[in-house]
Amino acid sequence: MDAVYEPLRRWGSKTGVFCVWAICVDGRKVLLSLSTANSESYESCLAVLRDLVKRGLQTPLTITTDGVVGLTKAIDAIWPKSLRIRCWFHKMQNLPQKVPPQAWPEFKALVADMRDAPTVTEAERR
Repeated sequence: MDAVYEPLRRWGSKTGVFCVWAICVDGRKVLLSLSTANSESYESCLAVLRDLVKRGLQTPLTITTDGVVGLTKAIDAIWPKSLRIRCWFHKMQNLPQKVPPQAWPEFKALVADMRDAPTVTEAERR
């Protein structure tokens, strides 16, 4: 789940489009929802998620998002038992600001090594 900001008209500002995708057990990707109304506010996210439930979507095993507070709060309200996973792309965009530039290449390699560990225990060890 994420918002992308696209120019929906030839002239003017970009509009946030809130996209909800499912990745099925067999690897297929299915677009579940698109919304433009204040795309990342708690109320807008809650409305989108309630619509998905109304249309028959069962509780997802995992949900991947960025760190937007409104979306996180809405997911916790609708699907508190789903495991929420922070999007790797968004996480890696934020990390360089927290590490000295000269340490970034080594730190980035360590984070990728932890991410690719076969178990949580091994990731914690790394």
